[in-house]
Amino acid sequence: MLKSKRIVSILLIMVVSFSLFAGGSQEKPAEPAAPVKAAAPAYDKGYEGPTTPSKAPEDLKLAVIIGHASMSGASIPADAMVEIANHFGWEVQTWDGQGSPDVMNPAIMSAIAWGADAILMTAQESSSLQAGVKAAVEAGIPIGCASAGTDTPNPVIRNEYDYVYDVGASYNEMGHAMAEWMYNNIEGSGKVACWDFEGAYSIDNTRKGLYEGFEELGMDYDPVGYFTFDLIGDQLNRQVTTYLTNNPDTEFIFFPFDPAAVPVSEALELAGFTDVKVASVLGNIEMCALISQDTVASASAAYDNTYLGYAAMDQMIRHLNGDPLFEPHGENTPYAILDITNVPSDGAWAPDFDYKSKFYALWE
Repeated sequence: MLKSKRIVSILLIMVVSFSLFAGGSQEKPAEPAAPVKAAAPAYDKGYEGPTTPSKAPEDLKLAVIIGHASMSGASIPADAMVEIANHFGWEVQTWDGQGSPDVMNPAIMSAIAWGADAILMTAQESSSLQAGVKAAVEAGIPIGCASAGTDTPNPVIRNEYDYVYDVGASYNEMGHAMAEWMYNNIEGSGKVACWDFEGAYSIDNTRKGLYEGFEELGMDYDPVGYFTFDLIGDQLNRQVTTYLTNNPDTEFIFFPFDPAAVPVSEALELAGFTDVKVASVLGNIEMCALISQDTVASASAAYDNTYLGYAAMDQMIRHLNGDPLFEPHGENTPYAILDITNVPSDGAWAPDFDYKSKFYALWE
């Protein structure tokens, strides 16, 4: 991009010089047209969830198994499920999976022993829970999930024993939108350094959309490498600062989720790296706060985790009633790219329409 601008400038200088030499018109030449940039979409479509009623059961024993209670992407959908259960007066019990299949598989067994009529998981692929899911299937207990990224509108992943459905945002589309946001906010080199994380389809699909966007927009990006949970904090902070020291023209840094981006952003501010823009995914409260303070934390691709919980419960109600599931199974979960122009002043992002009332109207 910079090279093409230099060429245009040289050509303009040559044209002006020739005009002066020839005694022709000395009118200022027209400015070259600015490049047309793709607009990063914010979610302004309104409610696009189900409209066909499916009555909620009068009595239900609902088991909710949280992928990791300390992670907002797993706990917030679970909170929504519990909220719905309390609304209808159902019996509900929760388990913290602690991010480990060694804890989640026994939790599913406990839910079965408790006599659950339905089990809802959050943020955990069924591939690592085959023992527990098999037990639920053989016991005739439907088991669904929110936020594992293994079902429509994402590429469908099936295992021998599987969830009835998995509700998730369109992660690929969201990644592409983040690439467009970066392109729209280039102020320097436009170079992007991407830190990655293994083991989650939602992250894989987001990465695919992000990199596809970079390719389409002609952006220079470096897939730096993978990190693990145990590196988040001091070790990852040092990796990033070392990278920036060796690559000072980097303009953007991308992380696949906010819990990694937040401490890195804080460390970069303290170390004086103020010209870089940190972007990530989730739109959690801590990241939103840093964005609102106009720090190096610049953007987050946020989807409404509460909506995920409501959509997961909606699909379970439809399944229990023998009704067709809504397509896509993610029920068009709303999302937005948050930056200084639209970040919420407090709390996590949510769309500006009342979807809860729409869901309850379908279930009453």
